[in-house]
Formats: sequence, C-alpha cells, structure tokens
Amino acid sequence: MSSTPTISNFTTQNTSIVVTTSPLQLGILITTVSACFAYGLGFVGNVLSLIVFCTQDEFRKISTGLLFMLITISNFIHLWTLASDYLTVYNYALYPNNFMQCRFTYYIQNISRAFSTYWMVTVALDRLIRTEYPMRSKKICTKHNVIIISIIYFIIFAAFWSFYLIPVTNLIFISGSCSYGQSASLAYFVNNLHYPLRAALVCFIPVILMVLANARMIMNIRQSRRRVTNGTTVPSSDMNIPVPNISSSTGTHTRRMSALDRMLFYMMLANAITFITTQVPFHLFMCIRNNLTGLDSNTLSFIRAVLLIWSSLYFGIAFYFYCLAAPLFRQKFIKMLKKAIFLQGITQSTTHRRKVN
Repeated sequence: MSSTPTISNFTTQNTSIVVTTSPLQLGILITTVSACFAYGLGFVGNVLSLIVFCTQDEFRKISTGLLFMLITISNFIHLWTLASDYLTVYNYALYPNNFMQCRFTYYIQNISRAFSTYWMVTVALDRLIRTEYPMRSKKICTKHNVIIISIIYFIIFAAFWSFYLIPVTNLIFISGSCSYGQSASLAYFVNNLHYPLRAALVCFIPVILMVLANARMIMNIRQSRRRVTNGTTVPSSDMNIPVPNISSSTGTHTRRMSALDRMLFYMMLANAITFITTQVPFHLFMCIRNNLTGLDSNTLSFIRAVLLIWSSLYFGIAFYFYCLAAPLFRQKFIKMLKKAIFLQGITQSTTHRRKVN
C-alpha cells in the first residue's frame, strides 16, 4: 500500500492553490505581499547582524557572541528555504532536481529551524550559567564548548529528519506540488507522528527551557543588584560613608562589561519573546490540523501559509529587535555604518582626484 502526499507548504493535494477560487486568490496575494515583506526584511536584517557580530571584538571573543553568529547564519539559511518553497505557489521550482526541490530542501529547512531554536536555548543557558556561577562560567561558557554542543545538535537533528532522505518512488514536481509514492508506515509517521514530535522538539521544550532560564536569570540579576546596593555603603555611628572605587580603570572596565552583559541579556530576552509569540501558534496548528474536519484542504493550506509566514518573522526580525532593545548594539551598528560611509567617501574622493589628474 502506498500514498501520494504533497509536502509543499503552500499547495493542495494535486493543484496549486493559486489557480483556485477568487477569494483564495486574494488570500494568496495577501500572503505573497506579507512573505515578500517578511523575507525581504529578514535577509537584510540577518546580513546586517552578521556584519556587526563579525566586525566587533566583543562578540567574537565570547561564547555568547559566537552563538548569536551561528543563529544569524542558521536564520538566513532557513529563510532561504522558506522563500524557495513559497515560489512553488506560482508553480516555480528554484532547483531543477526534484530531489533537491522536494526532499533535501525540507531536510535543510527543518534542521536550520532546529539549530536556530536550540542555539537560542543555549544562549539562555549560557547567560544563566554566567549569572549563577560567575567563576565556573569561565571554563564552561567557552567557544570550544559551543562547537562541541553544535556537533551534538547536528547529529541529533540530522538523524531525526533523516526520513526526508529515504528514497521514494515517482518523485515529481508538477502544478506547484511535490508528490511521490511511499510506504504506509512512512505515510503514517509523517502525517500523524512527525508533527507532534517536531512541535515538542523545536517549540514546546525550548519554550519551557527559555522561560525557566530567563526567570531564574532575572532573579539572579535582582539579587546581584541588591548585594551591590547594600555593599556600596559602610555603617557608621552618624552616617553611611560611600566605599571608594578601587581604581578608575577597573571601574571603567566593569562599566563596559556591565553594558555588554545588559546588551546580551536584552538581545536574548527579545529573541525569547519573539520565539514564543511566533512559533507557538504555528506548531499548535500543525498538531491539531488533522482534527479540523470542518475546514477544506484549501482553507487549511491557506491558514498554514499565514501561520508559517508569521513564524518566519522570528528568523528575520532579530536585528531590528536588537537595535530597539539593546542600545549598545545600536551604537555599534551606527558606528560601523558611519565608518563604512566615511571609507566610501574617501574612496570616491580618491577616485575623483585620479580622474582629474
């Protein structure tokens, strides 16, 4: 026994939804505009974020900075797979090879989504360890350990989504749809077990971990502030005398590190909030989709498209939240931008002088 499913995110069983009823065509137009907006901003934001992370020493030298770089790269790859998938709405395959278009793209799409998610969880745990165990964190929160845990993530995710690489029969891309023949057991796994397992792995478990880590971190920060406030004065018979600073250089270094810590905390918090608000609706819908018997396949495909575009915001909007939530990140970006404009001006001036001479 075999079945012929369609794995495209935006198509129905046999026909591209772009050629169906007029109301649905209007819906597709709306989602197309939304997708262009979300993916366009996302690609630009990820490129700018990566430039900032790669050019600033503060990011390159610490494990948290490396994690943010990896998240940005993974976000870019995930957006690319989503954009190439969305083109199937208009019966356009970005890749001429059916295996690349209908199997490998979805394999990379799921792995990149999982990488972005769990690297964000790792950021939360990294910052938690730094606030919970300040001395031990120097040995635990290292770039070497980030590489090790990334390899472990890859092995787990590559194995979990390996069913996309299983050979199938009659693999074709036609009328905006990917279709193929597969065994009844694989069809049952894909349609009934895969979505709940994926939701648990890349949504619900990460949400729980991020919420717990951030809650504990906020508690640690408040306790630290209380200790600092209580330790800045020394009791006296008449009044509290402020404790003098050890040195101006030490104070400057501490303030600079505190600003960096605040920036990373705000960036992590913005990421966590965005993740919860964008990912939970999509994964909840995918878990209950088969139980929504009152809706036809076109409507279900349209709802999925809308929620998928909404969830894709997480993978492209981070840069803009970094600029809003973290003043130090914004300052570094503006400084980098001014430097680029200044160098461009010098280059143009030099070129003009050479032409004149």
